[in-house]
Amino acid sequence: MKLLHSDTAFIDRMFPNMPHHVVCISNGVAANFPKGTRTRVVLRINGQGYIQCGLNSHSPGIRCMMVSKAHMKSLGLMAGEKVAIEIYEDPNPLGVEIPEVLLALLDQDPIVAEVWARMTDGRKRTICHSTKRLKNVDLQVERALEFFAAEQEKQRSRGRK
Repeated sequence: MKLLHSDTAFIDRMFPNMPHHVVCISNGVAANFPKGTRTRVVLRINGQGYIQCGLNSHSPGIRCMMVSKAHMKSLGLMAGEKVAIEIYEDPNPLGVEIPEVLLALLDQDPIVAEVWARMTDGRKRTICHSTKRLKNVDLQVERALEFFAAEQEKQRSRGRK
């Protein structure tokens, strides 16, 4: 992985009622990344763990990367803590692993493959996360097919075939 930036930063709560915490950098730093503020990154905190994330707008001039409650716990981090950060370019342009069920559907169903090809990376991440969350394989297939049918209808209504 290519190192894009290293520095120290504080871990803060994004909003008081949300479980997510954020590590922030300036837009100036993010502008130097290969795809600017649209770059998918891998965040490493205090030399441990790798967190795949995107750069989100936090406030004018600031970009942030979300750190989930689970990552906070596994890395032993607390809100307000000053940490060493390393930001790497994510070698996976999608930013998530594609579950086996989806790979099988993409191989077997040309319509699903066409719909997938026209989807944005964000929509692809949504179906990947939704599928991974389900434990039952039959339910994964059923929900994925429902998702692709709805996505195909959206694409048709927008004139994308």
